[in-house]
Formats: sequence, structure tokens, C-alpha cells
Amino acid sequence: MFTFVTTTRIITTTITILINNDFLKHKQANILKVGHIGVQVKKHKEQLAMRPILSATQTYNYTLAKWLDEKLKPLSCNQYTVTDTFQFVNEVQSLEINRGDILVSYDVTSLFTNVPLDETIQILADKAFNDDWFNKTQELNLSRDQLIKLLNAATKNQLFQFNGNLYEKTDGIAMGSPLGCLLTNVFTCCIEDKLDQDGKLPSYYQRYVDVTFTIMPDIASAGIFLDTLNHCHPSAKFTMEVERNVLLPFISVELLNLAPRIMPKVYIKPTNTGLLLYYQSHMDNRYKHSLITTMSG
Repeated sequence: MFTFVTTTRIITTTITILINNDFLKHKQANILKVGHIGVQVKKHKEQLAMRPILSATQTYNYTLAKWLDEKLKPLSCNQYTVTDTFQFVNEVQSLEINRGDILVSYDVTSLFTNVPLDETIQILADKAFNDDWFNKTQELNLSRDQLIKLLNAATKNQLFQFNGNLYEKTDGIAMGSPLGCLLTNVFTCCIEDKLDQDGKLPSYYQRYVDVTFTIMPDIASAGIFLDTLNHCHPSAKFTMEVERNVLLPFISVELLNLAPRIMPKVYIKPTNTGLLLYYQSHMDNRYKHSLITTMSG
């Protein structure tokens, strides 16, 4: 438990400094606990795969992570980021494509757990203090080093329990952390900005967190772009999915290639059974009880 105690002291010291400088409003401390990891089986995958999800509420760095996420969220997007499914559908419906074009998606393998934290925090800090955006926008007076310390405290040395044993996360960002989507988006935005500068992005390119939708002239071009993506960063490994029978699933939408138009429709995975959560799964009981309440409400 040495890491837990040490990390808690670091956060307490940092938050005290912020409160003393009127950066944060003092809140009554809650009872802290260690996070729990649950797993979701990826039923749609051909090979057995699981998605680890951290239940982080009331952990020692949860409130700090939520505060940082709220303040820094505008820095996690670029012109290629899909933030709304309905907006994406409307945009795709208005596109005009050439006959022979193919629909292709690219997926980053285990993006959350492979995000290089130190590098991504530095990227985020650079964005936040470009023309002192962070302080001017949030009416604060933090230094770049102080923001980095806060981000480190909110993401590193995360302790969690699984099956009665205590573990420590060594790198990457946990799914379930308030900063999860923000940091993964910052990392992928950095890759995209470099590709854009080098003129290596396709004519149409849109990304939702870790999956990207593109329109390619042929399968050879799609393969070349996959190779380009896999040479962008050692922490990012991409896979490719090409339309089958003019159909391509992307997030919660199925896209039909009816060139010169693309027709979207609701997508339901073939493995869907209607079961929202298996009650005996290793998920925090609060989520199970909340699901029952939601369904009966």
C-alpha cells in the first residue's frame, strides 16, 4: 500500500496549494477507496478478447481527474473528430463519392491501455499553454509544471482490485477514468496533425475515439494507408476493415455504399442477444443495480 499512501499525499499537497490560491473550491472529503476492474467480453470478435473497465468513483484521484477533464476537454478535438453520431450521419448523407470508391475503417488495437502517458501529458500541456490558453480561458494562474503534476497525479500509479488481489497500472489510461477519452483523443489528434502536415490523410477521414472512417479509391490505397498508420507511432497498432457487400459498420451506424451516395442505417451487431449485462460478470454491483433501476424506471 506504499504507492497508495504516497500518491494520496502527493494529491493532497497539490490540491491544498490550489485551494489556498482560490483555484478550487474546498469540498468536504469523502471516504476513499481502491478502484475495481471489471471486464467486458468482446463477443463480436472472432478470437476471445476482453475489455477491462475501471470503476474509479471515490478513488483518491477521481475528483481531480473529473475537474481536469472538464477544463481541458476543448483541447481533445480537431477537425477530424466525430463528437456526435447524428452530425456524422447527416454529413455522410450529403457526401458524393465516385463509383468504385470503397468504404474502409481503421481501428486502433487496445488504444486506452497503450496511450503513452508521459508523452501525451506533454502534448496536452503544450496545447494548454499555447498563448496561455488554459489560464486565460479558465481564469486560473497555474504554471505548465503544475498542470503536468496534476495530470500525473490524476492518471499515474492507479491502484485497483481484481478478483481479491491488488494491482497497479503501469502505463496507459484506464477505461473508466474521467480522463480516458480526453487523453486518447489528444494522442490520436497528434498523430492526425502530423499526417495532415505531411499530406498523408485521405480525402475524407473522420474518427470516433479509436475507430476511423475513410473513403478510398481502391483496396491498394487502403492497404498503403494502413501501412502509413502503423508507422506513425510504436504505441499505436491499427487494423483495417473493408466494406463487405457494400456494407461497413461504423460505431452505431451501418453505411451502405450506393455510389454516388452513402446510405446510413442503424447497426446491430450479429452477436447481439439483447442481454445488457450478465449478472454474474465481474462488474461492480453498483452498475448492476443501476441497470435494473434504469430498466424499471
